[in-house]
Amino acid sequence: MRTLVFIPAWNEEAAVADVIEGIRGRMPDVDVLVVDDGSTDATATRARAAGALVASLPFNQGLGAALQTGYLYALRGGYEYCAHLDADGQHPPAEVVRLLEEVYADRADLVIGSRYSDPGRAESDDYRPTLSRRIGIGVFRFFLTLATRQRFTDTTSGMRAANRGVMELFSKHYSPDFAEIESLQLAVRQGLRVEEIPVRMLDRLGGTSFLTPLRSAFFIFKGLIVLLVGMFRPRVPASVGAHGVSADDAIEAGPPKEEGMEQ
Repeated sequence: MRTLVFIPAWNEEAAVADVIEGIRGRMPDVDVLVVDDGSTDATATRARAAGALVASLPFNQGLGAALQTGYLYALRGGYEYCAHLDADGQHPPAEVVRLLEEVYADRADLVIGSRYSDPGRAESDDYRPTLSRRIGIGVFRFFLTLATRQRFTDTTSGMRAANRGVMELFSKHYSPDFAEIESLQLAVRQGLRVEEIPVRMLDRLGGTSFLTPLRSAFFIFKGLIVLLVGMFRPRVPASVGAHGVSADDAIEAGPPKEEGMEQ
């Protein structure tokens, strides 16, 4: 079962090597790709030194573009499964293993690691979100559940695992601004099996979050607009189903190009 674990990263030189080493320790048979989203520090250099493939975007394009790059690379590279996690060290690799086990067993097409579906899993060193984040997550949880008629508890989780059906969908259709939220809405509307499992989340190993209280409020407002528009958007005319795909376009495209990819 060929598996790719990819890591979107923007100026995460302090933590990215430790994240890669953690993945290698828990999942020695997977390939690791760091999608360097136009970093201005040594993120790409440290990722290569840690043994990962690196896809360097020419400038900072945002989380959605970085994630779509990972899904596209996985699809064109012929991987059967993929997973992604953040580059700041907040996602324990052991939890990513648990997500992949769900898609390996064909219990879901897309699995989300939720920090909130089982609060009892939290330990003393786990991450504690700020008030503004808790408010935003609560708002998104309510409206995404309303829009999809499926209960979600962690709509902005960056820890996910997927099969080829999801790769095909997300490699063609992925929001540049609200990737986590809109992708869940899209996947459910396309009939994919989306599940959550409880996971732990740690404090950052390095770097700082770009979200301030003002940015968080703006993010919530724009996110709600995205969900509203998504409710009226027609379903994607693609042969993506819950149990299979037709990836003719990807097969014809061949393996991923080497330009911009280094090891």
